[in-house]
Amino acid sequence: MIGSLITASATSCLQPPAVDHSPARDAALRRMMEGVGQREWSMATLKQVAGEDADLLFPGGIAEVAEAYFDLADRDMLAAAHGFHSRKLSRRVRAAIMFRLTQAAGHRPAVRHALSVLMMPGHARLLARSIARSVNAIWTAAGDDSQGVTYMTKRASLAGIYVSTLLFWLARGGNMATVEEFLDRRLADIARITRLKNRLLGRPF
Repeated sequence: MIGSLITASATSCLQPPAVDHSPARDAALRRMMEGVGQREWSMATLKQVAGEDADLLFPGGIAEVAEAYFDLADRDMLAAAHGFHSRKLSRRVRAAIMFRLTQAAGHRPAVRHALSVLMMPGHARLLARSIARSVNAIWTAAGDDSQGVTYMTKRASLAGIYVSTLLFWLARGGNMATVEEFLDRRLADIARITRLKNRLLGRPF
């Protein structure tokens, strides 16, 4: 249920505005991820782990911190995109998703708290933009260059896959092999649906 709500929110905002970033903000976010541990995200916690003036970098409050964290994870994934070598687009998508989850494996409680911040009442727009940016970044990292209707439908489909995999990882991510198997099943489901649709429409597949 939660995954469906997040996915619906993201697909309503498939071309979100960019997030402001700077070396100082990125450094504060990395210190937050390293130092927050099991504590809930708050501006007080940010100041404790990232410096007394760290709150000045995020005038929008803790929701801005959470949104900026997911944007940083997107940019880290894009920076590593040159390593996604498979000839198949679906395998590069898989590699991009697994890269970002593996990179965050040591900070899973922090990611859970960051997502919880964006799921609070009043933050629906920020949540939608964050998920949409991540979906766009995954397709970009995979080298997708689709446009028009295909661009939109691909992102809508991947939003469901990414959100369900993210939630599965948050709940059971201690075993990354299990996460990979879950992701592979979601990708296979989409592939089967696509082949069936193409067959019904008389398209090559």
